This record gives sequence, C-alpha cells and structure tokens, in this order.
Amino acid sequence: MARYALYFAPPPDSPWSAAGCRWLGRNAATGETGMRHQPSSIAPPLLARITTEARRYGFHATLKAPFHLAAGFSESHLLTMAAAFARLQRPVPLLGMHVSPVRGFLALCPSGPQHDIEALAMRCVSYFDILRAPPAARELERYTSRPLTARQSTLLLQWGYPYTDDEFRFHMTLTDALRGVNADVVHALTREANVCFAAAMAATPLMIDALSIFREERPGAPLTIWQRFPFNASRRNSSLPAAGRLFYLVGPSGVGKDTVVQWVKDHVPPHAGIVFARRTVTRPRHGTEMHDPTDTENFWQLEKAGHFAMMWQANGLCYGIRRGIEADLKAGRDVVVVGSREYVPQLRQSFPDALVVWIGADTDAIRQRIETRHRESGEALSGRLERLDQFDEIREQSVIHLDNSGLPEIAGRHLLDVLLQPR
Repeated sequence: MARYALYFAPPPDSPWSAAGCRWLGRNAATGETGMRHQPSSIAPPLLARITTEARRYGFHATLKAPFHLAAGFSESHLLTMAAAFARLQRPVPLLGMHVSPVRGFLALCPSGPQHDIEALAMRCVSYFDILRAPPAARELERYTSRPLTARQSTLLLQWGYPYTDDEFRFHMTLTDALRGVNADVVHALTREANVCFAAAMAATPLMIDALSIFREERPGAPLTIWQRFPFNASRRNSSLPAAGRLFYLVGPSGVGKDTVVQWVKDHVPPHAGIVFARRTVTRPRHGTEMHDPTDTENFWQLEKAGHFAMMWQANGLCYGIRRGIEADLKAGRDVVVVGSREYVPQLRQSFPDALVVWIGADTDAIRQRIETRHRESGEALSGRLERLDQFDEIREQSVIHLDNSGLPEIAGRHLLDVLLQPR
C-alpha cells in the first residue's frame, strides 16, 4: 500500500537539485543512482552507509510527513487538493542556507527569518490532514523509539508527526542519524557537504517554489517525486482554498431527482467546478441511475472501514456517499448529493453549511413515474405508493424548493441556476 509525503524539492534542473542528488547518490525524480560526490577526506563506502535512509527518501525538506490515504480517498483527491493548495501559495525564500546538525544528523538549514516557512508548513500539515489515515503501530514506533517531549507526543497524536507546529524546523536532510560516529568524521562530513553545495550556494538563492508529492510504492521502497505543483499565488499573501458548497437534494421517491440531476450534468459549463457525488447503493443499477451497486455485506464492511461521509437507509436499501466529497469541498469544488429527507438532521450536524434543495412535484405525476419505471411490483410497489401519501415536505425557510411536475429541463434549468449562483 503506497504512502505519500508532501515535501519541498528544488526544481529538477536547478544546481541545488544536482548537488543534492550527487551528495545522496540518487535522483528521486528520475530514479537514477550512482552519481556521487567524491569526498577527499571520507571513504566513499562510509558516506554511502551513513546516508542510506536519506538516500531512500531523496533530497527534500518535509512539509507534511509520509502518510497513507484514509479510507474513502484516492490519489485523485490528493492531486485535486494539491493543485488547489499550490495555486494560492507564494514562493518563500530560503536565506543563508548552511550545513548544520539537526536532531543528531546533518542537514541544510536556512539562517534567515523562518516565520513564513513555518506558516507554510503548518498550512500544509492542517489542510491535507483530512486525507491522512491514522499511523499504524509500526509507523509510530519509528518516533516513539526515541525520547519525545510531552509536546512532541501531543503533536504525534494530533498530526501523526512529532516535529510540526512549534516543533518544526525547516531542513533538507543530508545524513542518517550520526549516533556513535566519531566527532572528527562529523566535522569532515560537514566540510564535505559545504564543498558539495558550494556552487549551488554561490549560483542562485534557494526558494520554496512548489509542493512536491513523493510516493513510496511499498514499505522500504525508495521514495520518488510523483507530482510537482508550482506555487502560483497572484495575491500578496498565501492562503487556503475557500471551501466549496454542498448541495443536498431531497424529495419523495419517484419525483425524478436523478433525471433532473442528469439534465444538469449534461448542461453545466465545464469550468463550473461542480462535482456530482455518486451513491453506493445495495441495489443493482437501473437505467440512468447514478450509483455504484454493491451487496449488503460489502456495504457494511465499507461503512465500518470509514469509507462513507454520509450513510442512511431507506426503503429497505442502504445508501452511502464516499468521503471523497470532503476532499472536493476542501479544494473549493461545489458538490451535489442526491440524498434522503430522513438524513437531513444528521447532515446539519456533519455539514452545517450544506444547502438543502427540495425537489417536489404533484402527487399524480410522482405516482405515474413510480408505476412506469418498473423498479418495483406487487407489495413493494404498493408500499412505496403508500409511503408517498405519508411524505411531508420540508418547509424550513432555508430550504430551496424546485418543482418537477413538468418537463425535467424546467426543474433542471432552475437547479442549474441555483448551482451557478455566486457564493
């Protein structure tokens, strides 16, 4: 199972990247190995041995430590959020880079002001944390095997990494832990690292100008640069994406919710940035229905594993909305969910800013649609028609009402106007 890390890595064609690859003996962008700085005072096998883990991780600085994706999220959600995040970040200069010891290893560190660097790292940590699965016991052991302060232990539990927030210090790792390494060797390593990076230090200032996603295919595999997102903020200060809006569509069974939504999908402008959530339902797919079919056993396995942002039961069926909508909302996309009236109270707790849209129609029109779609027969059909007579419309002032008694395009145009209204 892959892990992902949110790192800073210099542009692949920069002298900083070239020097980092030579020092570690590996290029995380291309996978190339073997190019190595030739030290004058350290045996090459020794340098290779004390950079083993640093080489596996590649030349980088941590913004958010490696994590597995939480249940219900996919790589596409990570990429969507990364693109939205990077668009609103301004490059941050790294002044006075120098080789320095950090927590028992050597790293490149800036000597200039760090406030903007620390703020960027914390934005990254908090914004993407929705995607992070809780660390497994073996991952926690990597940090708990060494002494942690009370504050670091708290951060480990909160963010899955003990060296963030007020414990964060920007650094680009150059060696593994140097416990037990002779002080003269550490001094020689520092000198050789300064030699290796001297040309880069003289050529161009280093700048955090992009967010790089590193990918680890399996435990112990080398991390590689998977995607790089340049920072592109047009405003003076960096910020986070404004959350998208959640539109929750409800109405009696047979009113034509899916038909209206399909009309909107066919006519919405491509640039609108609207996501139409797919439901997972314990029923085979019928006609134009927009859902992923599954059986009851698998549905409850998914629910127990945390795949669903919403889940309800109606008419003897189970319905779920995958957690991916949370990533879409964080990235600023508007999300449309076709849901259940009975779930609205829970919706208001989980998504208090959700906009409820009621799609209604006259009773005769609904009854005719239920009878002609041939989904139920016998007692099931009679029960659904009986429940229709007992169905009460939501009449809260905040609910948006649409009438679908006529042609689907009439209600469709009304819904599309609602979705395209400016925030």
